[in-house]
Amino acid sequence: MDINKSLIVVTGASSGIGAQTARLLAHAGSHVVLVARNAEAIESIAIELREQGLQATAVAADLGRHEDAARMAQYVLERIGVPDAIVNNAGAGRFLRIEETDPAEAEEMMAAPYFAAFFTTRVFIEPMLVRGTGVVLMVNSPVSTMPWPGAVGYASARFALKGFTEALRQDLRGTGLVVSSVTPTRVNSPYFDNNPGAAEKIPKAEALLGSTTPDAVAHSILSTLERERRDVHLPWRWAMMAPIARAFPRPVAYVTARTGAQRP
Repeated sequence: MDINKSLIVVTGASSGIGAQTARLLAHAGSHVVLVARNAEAIESIAIELREQGLQATAVAADLGRHEDAARMAQYVLERIGVPDAIVNNAGAGRFLRIEETDPAEAEEMMAAPYFAAFFTTRVFIEPMLVRGTGVVLMVNSPVSTMPWPGAVGYASARFALKGFTEALRQDLRGTGLVVSSVTPTRVNSPYFDNNPGAAEKIPKAEALLGSTTPDAVAHSILSTLERERRDVHLPWRWAMMAPIARAFPRPVAYVTARTGAQRP
């Protein structure tokens, strides 16, 4: 797709990958719609971009709630137009064992990323299908392919997002719409500062795959949209390991279990 003059919705756009992706797409000529729960943060980024002569609109919404997603979509469709692409980046959740996970928090972890991606895609998909073009992109985690101990709710939500990605791709086959995913390894972002102890639960085997930055992920998202690529992994060591993890899940599960968080 041609990024220039495209309308692109970016969820989870208040910080990290989402914020950097919105900035990069706006500088590439897109009209970006920044969506997140934090209204002040996304409006600040939108103002920053507009002051540079770029096109940006902020719409606050809790995308884990269908009514919020529907309200956001109505605003975008009526005032701006039909998106050319959706970047489903919204996601949250702590690394917790099952007995440490409150049921309400488990629901929140499933709400974003899974329901946020499902609802956001659902509210825009019909006009996109009528047009017959567009890209729906999911930002996921390696834990969706190689789960590790000590993060059961987080991993389950990412598995759900991966399932949605693959099922949606099959569902939209032949429509002209493309379903893509970008899966980075550990991203150097405020997440680990805000979640003490999370970094220590990442298996040493996964840590060997390297880390990346919000800017690098944003560039990968832009490239994936432009080329309408299927599934992209970064950095390069994870890109090499991902097909091995899919082909040999049991040995990989053994390694992540042995090098991950151990029960006392």
